[in-house]
Amino acid sequence: MTHKFTDWSSLSAWSIISFTLMAAKNLFSSGYAIIPVVYAGWQKGFSSPWVIVAAVGVIGAILAFSVLQWLKFSFKVETDKLIIKHGIIFKKADELPFAKIQNVRLEQPLYFRPMGLYRIIVETAGSKSNEAELSALDYKDALTLKKQLMAEHDAHHQSSTQLSHESQNQNSVKQVNTVSRKSLKQLLLFGLYQNNAIWLAVILGPIFGQLDWESMENLQQVQTLIAWYETNLSSSIVLQLLLACLALIVFYLLFSILSIISAVLKYFPYKLSRSGNTLHRTGGIIAKQNDALAIKRIQVVKFYQPLVGRLLKLWTVYFKQVQGHEIEAQGNTNMLVPSMSRSDIGELLPKLKGIEATARTLPKRYQRIHLGWYWRRGLLPLLVPAINTYFLGLNLFTDILWIAAMLFCLGIYLKYRQYGYALEGDNLWFHSGLLGHSWQLIALSKVQHVAISQSPNQKRSGLANLEIGLASGTVTLPYISIIAARAIAEQSLALIHNDHRNWI
Repeated sequence: MTHKFTDWSSLSAWSIISFTLMAAKNLFSSGYAIIPVVYAGWQKGFSSPWVIVAAVGVIGAILAFSVLQWLKFSFKVETDKLIIKHGIIFKKADELPFAKIQNVRLEQPLYFRPMGLYRIIVETAGSKSNEAELSALDYKDALTLKKQLMAEHDAHHQSSTQLSHESQNQNSVKQVNTVSRKSLKQLLLFGLYQNNAIWLAVILGPIFGQLDWESMENLQQVQTLIAWYETNLSSSIVLQLLLACLALIVFYLLFSILSIISAVLKYFPYKLSRSGNTLHRTGGIIAKQNDALAIKRIQVVKFYQPLVGRLLKLWTVYFKQVQGHEIEAQGNTNMLVPSMSRSDIGELLPKLKGIEATARTLPKRYQRIHLGWYWRRGLLPLLVPAINTYFLGLNLFTDILWIAAMLFCLGIYLKYRQYGYALEGDNLWFHSGLLGHSWQLIALSKVQHVAISQSPNQKRSGLANLEIGLASGTVTLPYISIIAARAIAEQSLALIHNDHRNWI
C-alpha cells in the first residue's frame, strides 16, 4: 500500500465548519438548564439592544477561535503512529501509536455532503474522549488514512493466516464477510424498545410549563372530555385502570417518536461486516458513517434487553473495550448490533472469532446469588418510614413514605432475582438487570486480575464476592459460594499463566 501523509499536512479550510460547531457545542453543552429562562424571556420579548451585541460578540469569538484552531492544526503519518500538532496558546503534539487504536470512524456529516468531504475520528485504548478528529478530507484520502491507521490489526491477521495457509496466493484479495444487516423495520423496532423518553420529557417540560393550563381547561373539547369521563368511567375502578394503562402506552409511543427517528437517521442502512481482524459498520442518513473496530480489542460482549425489548424478544449487542472509551459510552460511537433475536445471536457469535469467547448462544438459566445480598439491602428503605411513624404517627405523609419504601424494597428484590452467573467451559456469563435484563460474556483467558473478598457474615455462611478485572473494567459477582469463587479464579489464572498476549 502506498502510504500518504508522510509529510506534515494541513486540513482543508472547510474544516473550519467542524471547528466552529465543536466550539459552539462545548460552549453551550452545559446550558440546558437555562432553556426555560430563555423560553420565558422570548415570550416576553428581548428589548435590550445589548442582547444582540452579546450574541454577535459570541458568534465572532467562536469563528475567530475556529480559524486559529485550523491554522495551528497539522498532522502526519509515520510507519507506526499518527502525529498531530495543535493548540493556539499552548502547542501540543499528540502521538497515537497504531497499536493503541481501537476504532476508526469514517463519517460524512450533512454539512460536508455538498462538497463530498468526510471526517475521520480516531479512538484509542484508555482515552476518555475522541483522541483525534481529522475533518474535511476527500473520500479517497479519508479511506486511505483509515486503512493505514488500522494496518497493524490487518497485518496481524494476515501473518496468522499465512502461517496456517502457506500455500495460499499471497496476492489474493482480502475477503469481506457480512456479519449482520438490519432492515428499516428492525431499526424502527430498535428505536421503539431502546427508547430514551427521558430526553424528550426534559425538552418538552419547559415548554409545557409555559402553557396556560387554566385557559385550556375552559376549552369546549376539554370540557366534553371531562364530562365523558365522569359519565362513563368515574364509577368504575377497573375502567379507570384500563384508561391509565392505555394512557401510559400512548405516552410511551409518543416519547418513542424521537428515539425511532434517531435510530433510523443514525443507523439506516445498517450493515456490519468483517474484513480480516476488523469489524466494519456502515450506515447513517444524515451523517454517513463507516466505523472500524479491531476485534482483539473487545473485552466483553454485552447483550441488553430493556422491558419493551423483553416483550418484543429483541436484544441489543454492545462491544465493551478498554476502559476509558467503551463503545457507546460517550453516546457518539456506533459499534452496536440492534434488534437481535436469540437465533440472530446464535448466528452472530461464531462470526466473532478472535474475541476468545467460544460461546455460541445465550444461556437459558443462571445460578442466582445468595439471598443474603437482599437481606443486607432490601429492608433498609423501611427504616425511614418506621422512624417517622414512631415520632409522627400514621398520617398522609408517613403513608406515602411507606408506599415509597415498599416500592424500593420491591425494586431491590427484582434486582436480586436478576443477579447471577453461568460458567460454560472457559466462558463466564454474568446476568443482571431490574425490569429489563442483560448478559455479559467474558472470556476467562482475557482476565487480568481476580480478587476474592469476604465479610465476617459471608465467611460464616461460606460466601464471597468475586471481582474480575478486565481491560474494560471490573465485574463483581456478589454473594456467591466461596467454592465457586475459588474455582472461577483458579480457572482464569490457569488460562493466563502462560498466555502473554496483549489484550489492551
